[in-house]
Amino acid sequence: MKRIVIVEAELTRLVAALKQFAGKVCPSQDPAWSRPLAIRIVDCVLSLRRNYDRFVVPRLEALMRAHPELHTIAQLEVLVAGYQSPSAFVERELNYKHPDRARILASVIRFVAGLVQGVSPALQAEALERWATSARPEDFKDLNIKGFKLAGFQYLRMLFGAQTTKPDQHIIAFVSESIGRQVSDVEALVLLEAATARLNLPLRDVDTTIWESRARSASA
Repeated sequence: MKRIVIVEAELTRLVAALKQFAGKVCPSQDPAWSRPLAIRIVDCVLSLRRNYDRFVVPRLEALMRAHPELHTIAQLEVLVAGYQSPSAFVERELNYKHPDRARILASVIRFVAGLVQGVSPALQAEALERWATSARPEDFKDLNIKGFKLAGFQYLRMLFGAQTTKPDQHIIAFVSESIGRQVSDVEALVLLEAATARLNLPLRDVDTTIWESRARSASA
């Protein structure tokens, strides 16, 4: 990942912006963080560049209603394998005709399945949280999944319990507006990491506070 040099004046402006709502930062109560592991994987891939509440949530809820037994990664693998292709699964189960998104989903499922190979279902959540905590943003390149970039990888880590941030459009916009120039996804991540560390704020909770205030107010 490209090395980012932090400009102190920009970091100071971002810290000042965060201070304005620091008292509101708290763990998100959104169901996303407590859904079954299998559903979190689908969430991660389905939400790439899509409206979360209008597009993603209804499809996740429909999948859970249709398959209330769907909890583990192995169960998700079996369900997808029961279709002629991942595309057929996505079209039928998620009401989404998008072969490329299906390809990404199949690749991410394989990756996560590899992380918990040999781990009993009862311990998989803990194993994935350990992975999410120890992984680094630049590790997304090791997955080599076309279309699954930094923000998606970071969201996957967050869904499994890591205190990190996903530099999506809302996070990038917040950081850009705060420091007075357009930033890249990597810059947004590095600057927000540094600013939250300076204020001793939990990074994932800052991310979700920013995201929920912006994404949901925009779609209200």
